[in-house]
Amino acid sequence: MDATAEAALQEARRAGIDLDMIDSNLALSVKERWRLHEEAFALAEKFRNAGLKRDAKFQSTPRETC
Repeated sequence: MDATAEAALQEARRAGIDLDMIDSNLALSVKERWRLHEEAFALAEKFRNAGLKRDAKFQSTPRETC
């Protein structure tokens, strides 16, 4: 690896980028990465819908003006 590439990797690490996680993800097939994405998206949707359901139970009350 040349010095420029190594410097870029070191800068990425200092910035907090998890290069090991990137390597792990790239080791997966596209199909497997897509499946993991779909699972994460479905979980996010469940949380969103739960929040909407919870919030629908609250009744809005008008504010009094001074």
